[in-house]
Amino acid sequence: MTPMLSAQELCQALDGRWHAAPTGEGPFWINAGTDSRKIESGQVFVALKGVRTDGHDHLPQAEGKGAVLAVVERAVPEARCPQIIVHDTHRALRQMGALALKAHRRAGHRLIALTGSVGKTTTRELIRAGLPPGESHGSAGNENNEIGVPLTLLSWPASTRWCVLEAGIRQFGDMDVLTPLLEADTGIVTSIAPVHLETLGTLGGVWKEKSKLLRAVVAGGCRIFPEEVRAREDGDPLFADGSRRLRSVALDSDRPADVSGVLLVEAGKMILSIPPLSLRLPLPWPSRALGWCALMALAALLDEDVSLAEAVGRISEYRGYSGRMERRIHSSGMLLLLDHYNANPASMGEALQWLARERSLRPGARGYAVLGDMLELGADGPRFHREMGERAAAAGITDIWYRGEQRPQFVEGFLNGGGRESQIHEASSFERDLKEGRGPGKDDILLVKGSRGMKLEEVVATILEGA
Repeated sequence: MTPMLSAQELCQALDGRWHAAPTGEGPFWINAGTDSRKIESGQVFVALKGVRTDGHDHLPQAEGKGAVLAVVERAVPEARCPQIIVHDTHRALRQMGALALKAHRRAGHRLIALTGSVGKTTTRELIRAGLPPGESHGSAGNENNEIGVPLTLLSWPASTRWCVLEAGIRQFGDMDVLTPLLEADTGIVTSIAPVHLETLGTLGGVWKEKSKLLRAVVAGGCRIFPEEVRAREDGDPLFADGSRRLRSVALDSDRPADVSGVLLVEAGKMILSIPPLSLRLPLPWPSRALGWCALMALAALLDEDVSLAEAVGRISEYRGYSGRMERRIHSSGMLLLLDHYNANPASMGEALQWLARERSLRPGARGYAVLGDMLELGADGPRFHREMGERAAAAGITDIWYRGEQRPQFVEGFLNGGGRESQIHEASSFERDLKEGRGPGKDDILLVKGSRGMKLEEVVATILEGA
């Protein structure tokens, strides 16, 4: 069954009124966009008003690209396409996403939704890798907010069985806005870590907001989460709710969980072993964070009527998402560990461990790092950066180039951990030091890790050109 909706039904669902109503009543598949430059033939254009731009000014361009109708807050007479006038186009976009989700449900399609402090995007991509090729749709890039989530649902092809949807939040109430779009068959919280503490305050606050995704799972669905979170939040009624299946996950832990895995190193290769499922997954690179995301992905695939053995084979070929646990080889032979899309204390610790594991598998290789601030940590930011400095010193890194306002705190921790101040340099000197032979060589490893706002890709731009 192909899910369809007529233009009149859409107008009624949005509580809108027509400007230049359509002459035909034929059903069409709701597929919408908000960027007039990227609108495709047959799509609905939603005119969003932003801080710098107003989509209403670009409706003629969207029409020229093939938009069949537009959702607007005010009529645009110079455009000839039918227009549904609503009070708030941002709200209408979310309503359209909910309509698309309901249409897919009528067609028997399945939604897997996930959030978390660490590992959202990698877990999302590993789930999609494990599903049969060509049969899944998913969030693109970082489109995981109040605009990206409905756009993901609206671009879900009518004949595609699965959608893997990522949701992100920054403050209390963000998940409430998305909840009508997150009525998933399987909901996942990948991790709860000190992220967005400026707005959420504590780990308990992070769980309170992110766990709303699990509460939105449909009756009979499955809720997946780290076992350590259940232990910490054991008073939460969610864990006593028998109307949805609960599936806890643990890696290298003595704590009993529904899906448990262990990491092994065999013949220079890291293996994720999952004894309860009789599965062994050779990881593409030796990262505990990657092993955790793969374990979460397989926990999600248990209910999806796919061959787990085949899923393991496909996941083992995963090669990374740009800037997120991305492993690349420079033309010189240098190994690059690129994880600069985002950073928090948990992911920073994992990245330093990843560097250590890669060094253990490359005898004689030296470890270097370009590091940047971890943002949005609130009043605890200085403490976390001192701790990061201590962990970096313990990792045995040869030299570090640092960018960010928390550099003094990082240096303090680095010295407390036994490092030397001469090992830390300003990020602005990286390119010069590299040219003058004071940086990593062809047999070495370079980790690039920091929050997206640090723009560390600018610091290592020359190296990235050769990778």
